[in-house]
Amino acid sequence: MSKTFNIAAIATMTLALAAPVHAQLLGGGLGGGLGIGGALGGATGSLGVAGSVRQAVEAPVVRAPVIARPAVSVPVVSRVNTVVAVPAIRGVVVPAIPDVAVRRVAIVNAGIMPVAYADAPAYIDRQYVVLQNDLRGTGVEVIKRNNQIVLEMPADVTFAFDKHDIQPRFYGVLNAVSRTLGKYPATYVDVNGHTDAIGSYAYNQRLSEQRADAVADYLADRSVNGARMHVQGFGKTEPIASNATIGGRAANRRVEIILTPYAA
Repeated sequence: MSKTFNIAAIATMTLALAAPVHAQLLGGGLGGGLGIGGALGGATGSLGVAGSVRQAVEAPVVRAPVIARPAVSVPVVSRVNTVVAVPAIRGVVVPAIPDVAVRRVAIVNAGIMPVAYADAPAYIDRQYVVLQNDLRGTGVEVIKRNNQIVLEMPADVTFAFDKHDIQPRFYGVLNAVSRTLGKYPATYVDVNGHTDAIGSYAYNQRLSEQRADAVADYLADRSVNGARMHVQGFGKTEPIASNATIGGRAANRRVEIILTPYAA
């Protein structure tokens, strides 16, 4: 399974902080993603103007003929393993922002049909009921947030301490998740890794990425189309509980799977 690494510019990250990425997927995500790409392309073009003019004077430009090639659809898991440092925010290392336009193109090229906007709430409700039944008593929390489902998977259940290899006792949980995703293909799958605050930013960033990668790879091996998935590590930047207590740190060490309908 090939891996695609996306590096976001500071401007992209700033825009995404103003509007959640998953919200973009439902409401004009394609336009928003393309707008970002256009802005970045414009900046690049303006930086290269002087060089382009000098080249035109010194030597003629020879253009090769364009050869039409058939499009080849290759499902990939989009992975963001490169981080962008933002010194202004107390030295915190902030992960790059996923490219929404690229995600939509990948899922379209994979031949996955969207659900209608009007049907999206019922589509998510059905998945929510199935996952609640299948994951009851496993230690995984199934949360419904508007038109999204969040699966909170504590790292203490999924991984051994300070490790990123999935524990065999957790295979059944991921098997159940992959079966549900197989029944509901028009769903984006975000796999996000998180850690507690013990250790450096760099160490925790890497560990969170490795754990998210392990979960995504397991799902891909169980026939979850890679074009649907985006994998990202957040290190210790997004705690959900206090790191001052043992229980809080345990809650912060987690992998989240976020399911968002692909609606059009």
